[in-house]
Amino acid sequence: MLLPGVLSAAQDGKRTFTILHTNDLHSNFIGMSPASDYSPFTLNDDKTRGGYARLATLIAARKAALQARGPVLVLDDGDYSMGTAFGAAIRETGAELQLLFQMGYDATTFGNHEFDFGPDGLGMSIGVAAKAGRCPPILVSNTDFSKDDPTLADLKRLAKDGVIRRYLVIERGGIRFGIFGLLGKEAVVFTEGGAASFPDATETAKEMVKVLREKEKVDLVICLSHCGVAKGKDGRFTEGPDVELPKAVPGIDVVIGGHTHTELQEPIIVNGRTPVVQSGQYGENLGELVITLNGATLAVDSYRLIPIDDTIEGDHAIADEIDKLKKTVTEVVFASRGYSIDQHLARVPQDIPNTFTDIAASTPLANLVTDAFRKATNADVGMTGNGLIRAGLTRGKTGVATVYDVFAVGPLGFGVVDSTAGSALVTAYITGQELKHILEFLFIDNPAHPGQMFPRTSGMRCRYDLSRPQFDVVTAIELGDMAHGYHAIDISGNDKRLYSVVSPMMFGKFVAAIPKFTNGKLTLAPKNKDGQPLKSRIELLQDPRHDTPDLLPPPCTVDESCIDTMAEDGAIREIKEWQAIMDHIRTLPVKNPGELPTILVDDRAKEVRAIKVG
Repeated sequence: MLLPGVLSAAQDGKRTFTILHTNDLHSNFIGMSPASDYSPFTLNDDKTRGGYARLATLIAARKAALQARGPVLVLDDGDYSMGTAFGAAIRETGAELQLLFQMGYDATTFGNHEFDFGPDGLGMSIGVAAKAGRCPPILVSNTDFSKDDPTLADLKRLAKDGVIRRYLVIERGGIRFGIFGLLGKEAVVFTEGGAASFPDATETAKEMVKVLREKEKVDLVICLSHCGVAKGKDGRFTEGPDVELPKAVPGIDVVIGGHTHTELQEPIIVNGRTPVVQSGQYGENLGELVITLNGATLAVDSYRLIPIDDTIEGDHAIADEIDKLKKTVTEVVFASRGYSIDQHLARVPQDIPNTFTDIAASTPLANLVTDAFRKATNADVGMTGNGLIRAGLTRGKTGVATVYDVFAVGPLGFGVVDSTAGSALVTAYITGQELKHILEFLFIDNPAHPGQMFPRTSGMRCRYDLSRPQFDVVTAIELGDMAHGYHAIDISGNDKRLYSVVSPMMFGKFVAAIPKFTNGKLTLAPKNKDGQPLKSRIELLQDPRHDTPDLLPPPCTVDESCIDTMAEDGAIREIKEWQAIMDHIRTLPVKNPGELPTILVDDRAKEVRAIKVG
């Protein structure tokens, strides 16, 4: 039965509906900054943003408030997983999808991070949610599982069972909605899809529109487009693949976007009618798009991003589910390395950000991270890029950082030697000139995300002059540290001495692709400790750093001989990026016996290790 308000609207030819939407939730089940401050059942007493208990309350409230105007859809645009400790246990829990289902989502789609554990890991996670009977439809129109490969078996079964679909038709409130989902070309670059393949997004969209319009006879076509938006020359978000898509496929009526983590405060209107929207990241906002159809005419009545903060009281059922999950996360992710999810690790005396736009402000965290890598492996140099440091450490009310908070600093990746979550540390041996070549590549800034590639190091400092020609901005490299002093090394190519460099595996994959990214202009041949070239394969030929907010590697194979491991209780385990950071933090100074160590923000923590001279 239609509500009276909807009947009257239908009688004059006008039909109104609402889409509530999120994107790039990245397993942020609880509000962070820091996690221990998050208090979803008391109001106006913390500064954390997000949290699924709050999100659930807000979705229910907005649905209740809007349903008199017409049907309400709740949609997610993918990258619902990976980024917190909960995401690290997704293969065992399928919790992301189960919680989306409980919160009333009508559909979601794949982002690139859904494949971070490979297609078999993705199949496992969806399978758990499906078995529990709590999985929203997953719409993946341009993801192909047809290849005969054992890693695709679960995804094939789930597609056969209708859990994974190419499109979905929802008839609600007198409107027939057709919805499909796309993984964009740029996102595919960063997808660990293995045997899965990803047909062209635009051609797939044309096919889906034809099917939905002609076969399914829908009134309205919605695309969940995990492709992204970009700024135009005027500095406003007016470009990007989410915008180009409806231009190429005008049969799309609404684009719910994602991938670039963009807070669009107003829709981008394409073709004079099609709104493109995106809500930001991590469940910090809920997008609310209200549209009226008048015959074939589509008009946006209103659009806003609603902040999810401590003005919203959380849903107790969702909060209880999340609390139960913590035990599993500890068992699956942390217990083997002596940690637990809510364990207090350190005192944070002030906010320690990871901002890319303020290199000086994010230096203490970067130095802490790279010092941890070097300490864990005794390498000459520890190295990463700004974009792989995924979260800062916030003091909050208590100044206590937990395992959950610190894990978010380096949460991505999974095992090669062992299957546990987290990017392994890898060590390669390179010459001074090759070390220079890595830095040269990292100093090529990304105009879409300035500072994303900035090099972060330990055991090394360099000098660079950006007024010099490209690939020759590094003028000097020195090894050492503030306590023992630095000494210059030969970067001309004449000295073949090898230096050990440790980094997260994700960064190592990116670095290994530098010769292909630069068409051979920068040479690099990482070696093992015996000087033999490491065996790896990178197929990507062009630098993909232009749209994504993440610094992620191209898919490639990894030489296991470079992976740092440790023997513990008779088992060989990788040294994880997050583990190295936590182990290092536990060795920091304490003010009084029995107290937590304090993360330092002194002169050494602020040491500038990439010195601009021009």
